[in-house]
Amino acid sequence: MDESSRLGPEGAGASIFHDSMTWERACLFAAYVGYMQRVLAKCIHYAQSRRQYQRPIGHNQSVSNRLVDYKLRLEAGRLLLYRAGWLYDQGEPYEEAVAQSKLWISESAVQGGLDAIQLFGGGGVLREAGVDRLLLDSLPARIFSGTSEIQREVLARHMGLRSHSPLAG
Repeated sequence: MDESSRLGPEGAGASIFHDSMTWERACLFAAYVGYMQRVLAKCIHYAQSRRQYQRPIGHNQSVSNRLVDYKLRLEAGRLLLYRAGWLYDQGEPYEEAVAQSKLWISESAVQGGLDAIQLFGGGGVLREAGVDRLLLDSLPARIFSGTSEIQREVLARHMGLRSHSPLAG
């Protein structure tokens, strides 16, 4: 191979791959923050327009509390993602912050899909309503670019609970 084609010094492939995967996690999950925002808007619209006993279901505390909790998960994910990007821009260590944001956002997106199905009730499980897609579209977030379990391992390592090498027990 021509040396001018290398991304770094010989033997540094694993390190370069690790760094690029860490950055990829941050970039990809910005899209999930937008996705969560769209799901929340759809749920709020439904809670305002669906009526039960002559009033919008959003007036019910159980419905409004579910949507408030969703909003809190969304904004916490956004802030975790912004923090990871800020650390990267500052040249500071960012792997832990990216793992936190990836884990939080992916788990929150799935919970948001479950919340949407619950909110829409019986219609939420009907394919024709399209609400099932909200959950199905969120599930891959827990898997690609490092599973939620891998993110927990990264965080455990940063907390001093695991060694750096996955083979070092």
